[in-house]
Amino acid sequence: MREESTQTREGTDERPVLPVDLPAFSGPLDLLLHLVRRNKVDITDIPIVDICDQYHATLRAMAELDLEVAGEFLWMASWLLYLKSRTLLPTASEEGVADPRAELVERLLEYRRVKEMAAVLYEHDVVRRCLWGPVLEPTMTGPREIELDWEDVDLRILALSYLEALQRFAVANPPPMRVAPLRFTVGEKMRELYRRVLEEKMLPLRRLLRGRGDAEEVVTLVVAALELARLGGIVADQRRAFAEIYLRPGARTLDVDALLQEGIAGGS
Repeated sequence: MREESTQTREGTDERPVLPVDLPAFSGPLDLLLHLVRRNKVDITDIPIVDICDQYHATLRAMAELDLEVAGEFLWMASWLLYLKSRTLLPTASEEGVADPRAELVERLLEYRRVKEMAAVLYEHDVVRRCLWGPVLEPTMTGPREIELDWEDVDLRILALSYLEALQRFAVANPPPMRVAPLRFTVGEKMRELYRRVLEEKMLPLRRLLRGRGDAEEVVTLVVAALELARLGGIVADQRRAFAEIYLRPGARTLDVDALLQEGIAGGS
C-alpha cells in the first residue's frame, strides 16, 4: 500500500512529506531493509540521516492510518535518532574510532540473509506442492502417519481407519470372561457311578456317556471314572481299540462318602 501525501503542516517550513511505502512489515529490521532497498544504497554504508528521517516519516504515516505501532518500532526509532546525533556531531579525527553504524549494519545483514533463505525455502515448498500433490493411500497399514488438510481427506479412508481402530480396541479390550457355576460335581458322579457298577457288575461306559446330552455332565462322569479306577474301586476293560469300555468292581471296596470327606477325591 502506497500513501503519497503532499500536504503541508502548520508551523513547519511547508516542505512536502516524503512518499512512504506501507507494506506489511514484520518488524523494525524489515522496515529498515525496505528503506535501504528503496533508496538503493549500500547496506554497509547506510546514510543514517536520510534513513532515520524516512523511518520516522513511516511511523507518522502508520499513526495517521490508525495502524498499531509496536514498541519494537519505537525502540528502533530512538536508536536511529541516537545514531543520527552521533553522525551529525563533530568527532575527533582519530584512527580506530568504531563506526556507530556497525551494529546496525551487522543486524541488517543477518536479517537479510535469513529473509533470503526463507524466500528460497518457500519457493522450494511451492515447487514441491505443485509437483507432488497430497498422497491418499487406500489403506493405513504402516506406522507412517499422513498429515492432510480437511479438504484433502477422503471420507472412505476416514471410515476405514475408524473401523480399524474399533477392531484394534476390541482385540486389546476383550469382554470379561464369565465362568458359569458347576452344575455337576465329581463327588456326586463318583457316588452315582460306583453304585451302578456295584449293582450291574458290568457297566458299559461309552453307552452311558452317549445317553447324557450335557457335555459338562459327560466330562464329569469321565473324571469320576478315572478317579474311581485310580483308587482301585473299579476296573476298566476294553477288548480292542475303539471298542466299548466296561466298568466292573475292583479288588478294593470304597467308602466314597468317607473319601470325599477326607478330600482324597478332590472334594465335592
